[in-house]
Amino acid sequence: MNAWEVIRDPLMLPVVVPAIAGLVAYIAARPAPIVSRLISPLAAAAALGWAIRLFLHPPAEPLDVPFLQVSDFTVAMVLSASTLGALIALGAAFFGLLVALYAQAAERGDREEGRFHAFLCWTLTGAIGAALADDLVWLLFCWEIVSLCLYMLLTLGRGDAPAGAAKTFAMIGFGDAAMLLAIALLIATEGTTRISSLAIEVGTPLTYACYLMFMAAAMAKAGAVPLHSWIPTAAASARASVFALLPASIDKLLGIGLLARFSLDVFTLDAAMRSLLMVIGGVTIIAAVLMAMVQHHLKTLLAYHAVSQVGYMVLGIGTGTPIGIVGGLFHMVNHAIYKSCLFFTAGAVEDHAGTDDLNRLGGLVRTLPLTFACCMVSALAISGVPPLNGFVSKWLVYQGCLGEGSTLATFGLVVAVFGSALTLASFFKVIASVYWGSATRREAGGVPVRHGEPVARILPMIVLAVLCVAFGVVAAWPLQHLIVPAATGLGVPVDTLAWQYGDIRAAELGLWSPVPATMLILLGLLGGLGLYIIGRASTARLTNTFVGGEKMENDPRVHFPATSFYRTVEELPGLGAALRDGGHGAFDVYRLGGRCGGAFVEVLRRQHTGVLSLYVSWCLVGVVVIAVYLMAVL
Repeated sequence: MNAWEVIRDPLMLPVVVPAIAGLVAYIAARPAPIVSRLISPLAAAAALGWAIRLFLHPPAEPLDVPFLQVSDFTVAMVLSASTLGALIALGAAFFGLLVALYAQAAERGDREEGRFHAFLCWTLTGAIGAALADDLVWLLFCWEIVSLCLYMLLTLGRGDAPAGAAKTFAMIGFGDAAMLLAIALLIATEGTTRISSLAIEVGTPLTYACYLMFMAAAMAKAGAVPLHSWIPTAAASARASVFALLPASIDKLLGIGLLARFSLDVFTLDAAMRSLLMVIGGVTIIAAVLMAMVQHHLKTLLAYHAVSQVGYMVLGIGTGTPIGIVGGLFHMVNHAIYKSCLFFTAGAVEDHAGTDDLNRLGGLVRTLPLTFACCMVSALAISGVPPLNGFVSKWLVYQGCLGEGSTLATFGLVVAVFGSALTLASFFKVIASVYWGSATRREAGGVPVRHGEPVARILPMIVLAVLCVAFGVVAAWPLQHLIVPAATGLGVPVDTLAWQYGDIRAAELGLWSPVPATMLILLGLLGGLGLYIIGRASTARLTNTFVGGEKMENDPRVHFPATSFYRTVEELPGLGAALRDGGHGAFDVYRLGGRCGGAFVEVLRRQHTGVLSLYVSWCLVGVVVIAVYLMAVL
């Protein structure tokens, strides 16, 4: 197979085209930024078209291109369209297209606009390549492309963006290093890099170590506790477009996709590993949502929720039940939908008002009505309010916990339900702070106000908000055609022919009929609207508020910000202190690791005497030790 035939292969086209487009966009970044602006949505649209074709008509044979031969061992670029891989590739291209369209307004005129579009295209190259990879080395290569592009995109932010990018690269780099070591161990023990040929039963120390290292790579990429702290740190200064592209969507798809593939297909887990996944899922849900409740900056609050939602995916996979696994995979897709929409709305708010500080915002429903509507739909979806998509996937995860039947799974169910309630509470604070109330605080603070909702900015939000509704009301379609095939491809015993929504026969659990439920919800809303109209028609006595004998209406000195709604949480004994410590990085593994590493470096530094002969002596001792070891082995 020559180079032209490789490039024209259906499995290679969605990888090569964004790569070439990224190169053109990078070259044209400074002299002709309009070229970069136009080429990224075209490349993403082309990749999406080919990804849809791969999902609907996957090639029977993989693309296998050897590029390195070492003795009897061959390293090759192997691509295959598994159902899960094709789904992730489709999702990466879809969200890449929406971000490219959103950036037409959000990034227009920025000095780094051209580079942003170039890195966006290269991100799609890495993400689609990793999704379709059937070779461990090729998987690692594409995985690193995504990590590097994330770092470069984060450096384009404002303020402390370089520090946030460095922390991100270090923490994700830890996961990547763990994956590299796991791959090396698998090659040494299994003698192959082909992922589809691996079938490993966890039980020995080596297999435990390999699985845990792959799990660490997936957790770092997706952002699960304790490898999550890069997400809120980076969110503070990153562009909303970047977070909608990677931590909100592509990183979740890749991280959870890797976790599902290696937990369900490559490795056969025992009860201990499944329990570990459920523990990580439960802790991630509750710890991150509590941190989100006490945040006063919109993007940081959304970042903690991006972490919290990962817990539902991990919990669903950890149950090991068909309905729980389907719920976890469905939540992976749903999260990408509503979280990208939320970051789009946050970017619109920040650009419109000049800040994302909740204490300085208010009244934006008047100037950003469509943004408000999309934010409201997405907020209800992430909170698990029926009949939106977030409720459906969470419901399946709940049923998976019940089906697993253990005490740990029951505890995970309680934590998951409680986490949804806290999510709704924190988003009530967001809506009240940003969109309701008056705008006097924002104007009085001297923050610039930009009017209007450009079509390029609002269209991606509307598309995602509509999907939040559609994937909830008509959830049978995405489950039948997207999620269940992906789960079946991983060996999950789900009978797709007998599938009827709300009845996974292998699990014999769950009953939720979204269409009748939606009709009842709409009926209730219409009844409430009728009561409101009747109430407005009747007369009511109006009087001034009595506050110590003084009239306080419209007095700017008297204001109760929505950020104070849950101040009681911060004042609770024990929990309040833990949240404050968490906000200062007390539980941040990056900070703790830095302290330990700094102490170790200090010990080594003190051993330096500046005497050259001593250094040479230690080098000779090391050479002798290595030589003795090699002779003993050989």
